[in-house]
Amino acid sequence: MDNKRIIPQEIEVRCLVSDLHIEQREAETVSRTIAGYAAKFESWSEPIMGWFKEKIARSAFDDCDLSDVIMCFNHNVDDILARTISGTLQLSVDDIGLRFSFEAPNTTRGNDMLELVLRGDINKCSFRFVVESDEWIYADDKNGLQYDERTILKFALLKDVALVVFPVYKDTEASVRHLEQRKAEFIQTNQPEQKETNRSIAESRSRERLVKCMQIRECKGS
Repeated sequence: MDNKRIIPQEIEVRCLVSDLHIEQREAETVSRTIAGYAAKFESWSEPIMGWFKEKIARSAFDDCDLSDVIMCFNHNVDDILARTISGTLQLSVDDIGLRFSFEAPNTTRGNDMLELVLRGDINKCSFRFVVESDEWIYADDKNGLQYDERTILKFALLKDVALVVFPVYKDTEASVRHLEQRKAEFIQTNQPEQKETNRSIAESRSRERLVKCMQIRECKGS
C-alpha cells in the first residue's frame, strides 16, 4: 500500500551514530576541525518507536534550504558551535549523504566538544528538519512487511545539526504521533471497504448480544 504525499510542516529529529572524527590537515598542527555525516542516503534506519523504518532518497536535499543552519550541542541553540551564514559551518551533499565540518571554536563548549570527540565520548550527531514530501508503504498481509516503510523524498528545511549524547526522544515522539495520525487518516480514506466491514461486524455482534440478552430475560420470565 503506497502513500506519497506533500505533508504539513512538522519539525522532526533523527539521530545517527556517525563516524565523527577530527580532520587532520597538517601534520605539524593539532586540528580543531570536527567532521562527519548528519544523514546518509538509502540506508534503512532501525525501527523508529517500534513501528516504522525510514530511509532518505538521494535527491532529498535538492532545493533544501541550507542557508542558515547552526551546529550546536544537544540541539541547544545557546550552545552554538558554528553556523553556515557566518561561514564557520560547511555543509555538503555527496554520494553518501549530508556531510558537515566545522572548526571547534575557542570557547569553553568548543574545547569541551573537541576533547570529547577525540576521546570517543561523543560519537552521535542529530539533525532537526522539515519534510516536504515522503512516500510510505504500510505493512499489511499482502506485502508481508514487518514494519511500515517510509522514504523521505524531499526536505523542505534543515533547522540545525547537533553533536548529541543521546537522541532527543521527546521531539521524536511528538513527530511520530503526527505520523501515526497521518497513517490513520490514510487508512480511513483509502480502505472504506475495510471500515464498512468492521462496522458491519460490530453491528452484527451487537445484535447477537441483544438477542442473547432478550433470550435470557424470556427464560427468567417463564
